[in-house]
Formats: sequence, C-alpha cells, structure tokens
Amino acid sequence: MMSSLRKNRPHSIFLFLLAVFTIVLSACGGSTSTPDKGSTTPDANQVLRFPNVGTADIGKLDPASGPDSNSNLAINMILTGLVKHDKDLRVLPDQANSWDVSKDNKVYTFHLRSDVTFSDGTPVTAQSYVYTWTRALLPEVKSPNAPVLEEAIVGANDVITGKSKTLSGVKALDDHTLQVNLVRPTSYFLQVLTVSLFYPLNQKVIEKYGQADWVNNVAGSAIGTGPFVVKSWQHAAKMTFVPNPHYYGKKTRLKEVQMSFLRQIPTAFKSYQAGQFDFTWGISSTDQLQAQNIPGFVRKPVLESDLLFFNNKTAPFDKAAVRQAFAAAIDKKTLAKVVFHDTVTPASTIIPPGMPGAQADYPGIPFDPAKAKSLMKSAYPDLSKVPPISFSYPSSQVPPELAEALQQMWQENLGVKVKLNGMELTTYNAATTKRTVQFGFTQWGVYFPDPYEWLDLSLLSTSANNNGNWSNPEFDKTVAQAEQTSGDARLALYAKAERIAIDNVGWLPIDHQSQAAIIPDKVHGLTLNSNGLYFGDWSDIYMTK
Repeated sequence: MMSSLRKNRPHSIFLFLLAVFTIVLSACGGSTSTPDKGSTTPDANQVLRFPNVGTADIGKLDPASGPDSNSNLAINMILTGLVKHDKDLRVLPDQANSWDVSKDNKVYTFHLRSDVTFSDGTPVTAQSYVYTWTRALLPEVKSPNAPVLEEAIVGANDVITGKSKTLSGVKALDDHTLQVNLVRPTSYFLQVLTVSLFYPLNQKVIEKYGQADWVNNVAGSAIGTGPFVVKSWQHAAKMTFVPNPHYYGKKTRLKEVQMSFLRQIPTAFKSYQAGQFDFTWGISSTDQLQAQNIPGFVRKPVLESDLLFFNNKTAPFDKAAVRQAFAAAIDKKTLAKVVFHDTVTPASTIIPPGMPGAQADYPGIPFDPAKAKSLMKSAYPDLSKVPPISFSYPSSQVPPELAEALQQMWQENLGVKVKLNGMELTTYNAATTKRTVQFGFTQWGVYFPDPYEWLDLSLLSTSANNNGNWSNPEFDKTVAQAEQTSGDARLALYAKAERIAIDNVGWLPIDHQSQAAIIPDKVHGLTLNSNGLYFGDWSDIYMTK
C-alpha cells in the first residue's frame, strides 16, 4: 500500500532537516486541472510518455492481489467494470447500462451492454462477472482484499472457507442480466463496484496460464475490457500500451502510452525537465519549491494518509502503552513544517478531511514528550529491557529526512533507539503481506470515499490487510454495528470506531496528503482529483504540438 543513521544530534531536529522529498502532498492551493491552452493542432505521433513514480515495477497486476496505487495505474488502463467514477467520485454506468434495486436494498439487478468484449473479441456476459467475483474468493488465489470487499455478498464466506466453489449470491439470469444478493443493505455497494477487483477477467487467459502466472503473460493477452492492451512489459523498466481495438467505449486518440518505472522520486522530476516525459507527478516537497514556478504545475488535496503500524503480537508493541508512547513522542507539526515544507497537513485522525464521517477536530494522541516518557516507563521501567526495534518502510514513500526525524524524536522523547530499514516498494509490500514487519509504514488511499475503506479493510481483526495484527473487540463490534445501520447513525458509529483505533493505536496517523503534478498545455484532458491522477475513460486524453 520504504538511510543512514544519525545519532546523538544536539537540540532540535531543525539542525539537520534540510533537504527532503516525498511522493504525496497536502491540502494546499493550486488548480484541479490543466486548462487547454497553447496549440490546438493535434500531434501526429499521439504518444504519451509518463513516469510511474516511486516503484521499480508493477508489483500487483492481479486485481485480486490487493494492488497498490502504482499498480492501479496500469490495471485501470486495461480493465473496466459495471460502473465507474467521474472526476468527483460520483458513480456512473459503464458496462452496466442501468440497474434496479429491491425495496429492501438487498438485491441489485444489473442490465449489461451487449457490445462489451474482451480485447480478443470474446463477449463479456453476466457469467464473466460470476466467474471473476467467485475466483477472487477462492482459497488458492489468496486475495487479501476480496474477503472484505465481497463480504456483503450472499455465499462469500462459503467460497472463502472452501465449502463451495459457487458464489451463491451472484447469478447470471441471462447473458446480459446480473443479479447480486446481499446479506444486508450496503450503502456503499455501488461505490465498491468501482474497485478493479470487480472488473471482469477473461477466464480463457487465466485457465491457459494459471491462477498465479497469467499476470506474467499479460503482454499480448486479451485479459481485459479497457481502452488499452499491454503491448510489452520490460520488467523494472517500462510498460507500453496500445489502444484496444475491441473497446466498447469512445476510443482514445492516443496511438501509444509509455509508462516508465522510476523508483527514485526526484528522478522523475529531473527526467521531465530533461524532456523525457510529457508530464510528471508525485513531485517531492523540496522539488515543488522549483516546480511551482513551472507552467502546468498543479496541486490538489487527496484522500490519502501516511500512517504507522505496529506488530501487536510481539514485544514491545504488544503493550498499548508503548504504542501510545511512540505516538505522543512525534511532533507532527514540526514534521509538516520542516520536513514537508507545509505541503502536508498534520494528522490527528486516520480518516482525512473531505471524507464522509471525517473528525477533523478530534485531537487524537497529541505531542507530549513528558506523557510519552511516562507511558514508556509504565511498560518498561528499565529502558535497557526494551527489545530491539526496527522501523521498516518503503524508501519511495518515506524520505530519509522523515525517517531520521522520527528516529531522533523517539530517541530524545522516549530514550529508545530505533533502527531504520528502508526497502524497495514491491519488496516491502511482500513483507507486509507476510506480516513480518515489526514496525512499519502505510500510505493508505481510498478506492472509494467511505469510512468502510479506512477501518474495515485494514483494522478489523479478520482483515487480511491488518498488517500489524491489531485486534480490539470493541472496535470490531462497533464496526459491525455501523454496517447494520445507515445514514448519520452509521457515520456516528464509524466515528466511534475510528476514535477507538486512534486511542489504542491500531494505526498511528502522521499526515494527510495532496498530490502535485506538472501537466503542460500540450497534454489535454488529464486532471487531478481527490484520488490523484484522473484520466477518465482516456477518450479526452490527447497531445497537441
């Protein structure tokens, strides 16, 4: 969803926090789109080149694998589904022309377009959805997100536990009519269908290459229904896309898209300045000082937060007092000002502003060095008895200055030494999936704007994304109650659950972010929204001279 140690530095961290970079930014000014200015003459080549910033490769191309935001850039070019988001995150029809909802809000009937095919011309039918949604729940697929995203569908648990190979709540009434039965009214159900997990996959391709290996054969394979197909995939270098000749929607004007993988964030900005890319994004806070004077610079708040997690199953983080001590030892305002140059908002809550149910005024665990030391001493009166602590993180998302600032705060305010362990993003994601990280970092953004996204998916005791093994019965109970209600009562229960998670440090929020990009006049149709880069259905994206 990562540095050298600096020890015994005197006085304030201001002495060493000089240069910094980060992939995400916060609620600052800037427009939300790039105006169409300059030449109106279309470029004859229509080739778009851009960086996939902060990753060495596409790590999770299978939608059932719980893709990170870098992987989703590729997934959303080659796959589409029943519904889609517009730039304001409203749900619109896509492969489903329309749908009906029963009076009890538990049965959804989708009426599919008849002209949708995979990129080899194979028709997409209601059965394609039955296959894809069932497949994601199969034990052998080992999906971390399907059990939670599909938990409201009748029969999902039977497939998860291996009792059935049939997802009984999803039925193909005919080729173009899909019926979904839910165990309870689910207010976010249409929103959740915008997640790529629910996009149909070509059964023939998966059966040909296998449940795990098909992603390694995606180039030239007709796996999806999106506006593009993968022409080539040079691992750790570049993925190249060309238009899908069978795409049912309005066709893109582009002839080719070249997505290059750049692990180091500052490299993307430098490469853009050198003319290697047509636009760039994920600009570090330091580089923004220069970038904000470049034509096409844009910045917008995004629904994304930086958070820390602890392995609650092992010492010292099996003690709530220790987790609370680490939280109280962090001066988030100083981090925002000195490390991030005020391009992030210090976070006292998990859910960021702009989300339904956000609690912007909740103080959380405030910075209090005396309280932090007292909490630490209550758990470990003799600090020499504290077990060794290693803070692991993806280097593309946590700049050295941030890691070192946190390390020094914990040293100064707790008297505890923390080893830093920066890792490449895909390697780090693999470690968190295996739950081998003692103390880690999460950059969490939403699939859709609902508290369910923040709390159910990663903090429930049963969630596969619960990388810190955090478990709180009161939290689980409150979330379950929220999902049995609706409207303001539901949001109030989620607010209560979030406070439990903050106070007991299921997650430790650091900051809420924004996204920054340079989108010059020659690139038309591309904007930023609260999820980051927004390409729409790609039909409005084109290049001018």
